[in-house]
Amino acid sequence: MRLNINDSDYLESPTDAEIRKCVEDLGTDQFLVLGQKEGYFVQTYHHADGSYELEYRQGSADQHYKVDSAQITCADVCRAFGLFLSQSGDLATTWDWQLLSFGPDVRVVDEDARPDNDALVQYHGVLMSADWPQEIEDAQELQGYVMHGQSFDRVIHSVAEEGIEQDELCQECGVLNGQFHVPGCQQEDCPRCAGKLVECGCEIDID
Repeated sequence: MRLNINDSDYLESPTDAEIRKCVEDLGTDQFLVLGQKEGYFVQTYHHADGSYELEYRQGSADQHYKVDSAQITCADVCRAFGLFLSQSGDLATTWDWQLLSFGPDVRVVDEDARPDNDALVQYHGVLMSADWPQEIEDAQELQGYVMHGQSFDRVIHSVAEEGIEQDELCQECGVLNGQFHVPGCQQEDCPRCAGKLVECGCEIDID
């Protein structure tokens, strides 16, 4: 088991007590994901209003479930994570789980069935707004800019510096190493002057 703490820290083989403390200490707008293997996890997100999202998945996308956040307390989250840790079958029967119509491996959000803005999915291994994966996919189609009358290739997200893992995400927009940033990301480099695109004086020509 591995506990992902807001994508900023990780615990390998966490104990029930360690998980409980992480849940109780979870700040607002932060998340926890306890995973066993790919496609098998329980996750929570702590909203600013104090409520918690609670989801779990047992394999494929059609086995991804969620509980109404109005029914979930911090104690429920602690119990759910504890049941997942012990691989107890009680996890599936303790709450009124509802099947999600989209899964954590979603790559494109259906325009005709777009989930609520408050919904979350796991994409690139982290939780994000359900409509954000589509923004990442769309960004890969935009491969260049016309700036001051000249064409420039966009600069990809790169974390090749020593000591940084090659699959690290952009902490601003969530793209992988080697992908294009979502336009407007504060980490995107300008292909014309090599500064940060949102800060430099270079302008993108608008057709």
